[in-house]
Amino acid sequence: MSRYVRLLRIFWGNALSTELEYRAAFWANGFLSLFWLAWAGLGARAYFRFADSVHGWTYDELLVVMGLFFAINGIRQAVIQPNLARMAEYIRLGTLDFLLTKPISSQFMVSFRHVGVYNWLDPILGLGLVVFGLIGRGQPVSMASLAGFTVLGLAGVAIMYALALAVQCLAIWSIGSEGLDDVIQGMVEAGRFPVDLYRGIVRGLLTFVIPVALLTTFPADALLGRSNAVMVGIALLVAAVLLWVTARLWIWSLRRYSGASA
Repeated sequence: MSRYVRLLRIFWGNALSTELEYRAAFWANGFLSLFWLAWAGLGARAYFRFADSVHGWTYDELLVVMGLFFAINGIRQAVIQPNLARMAEYIRLGTLDFLLTKPISSQFMVSFRHVGVYNWLDPILGLGLVVFGLIGRGQPVSMASLAGFTVLGLAGVAIMYALALAVQCLAIWSIGSEGLDDVIQGMVEAGRFPVDLYRGIVRGLLTFVIPVALLTTFPADALLGRSNAVMVGIALLVAAVLLWVTARLWIWSLRRYSGASA
């Protein structure tokens, strides 16, 4: 484990030193993220112009979900997208052949070798909106709720990574797959609002088929005191199963990979 931590420090340290040569761009991107965060929060206020709640969600509670969306989407843009979106390029240019020769897990190499420095502020700003929503709600958050939120949040990040890796395994079978990352982006975008605001079959799909609810809605429920141990256990089980399945899928995909020269 210490070996992987040391590699992360080297990989991300190099990315940080390279990207921060353009510090104005870093802060400009942070300001732009803050603008879009404020714009989304103000735009959502229109839904509550004539009602105090929508499907059981007040405006302040909706801000909690939106803040979690910005946080988890920031993690996707900072860690997942810069790495897994390169998979098609790795296949086309033969870079994957080079990575497979390294005495380290190939899944680790393609998952965490790069980092998007310009998106590091997004999770912080998103969590800031969560805190703002909780203050506006005016109810204390218990330690149990905070613990449930932490576990569900980590499970949500793990699920997002597992699904992203599963989608990018398709790049090994199809060279023309540069747009595969858009699938994960669309999935995360569906978590911008609570799944309760969707209707009928869409709500069922986002809850039981594509676990979008586990990314934002369920962690928000935990933070708002609406969660229970069963929900936390289900989220952990889903995350563990998806991580295991996608790790096996990665190995199986590599066995079908014949190299860039084939």
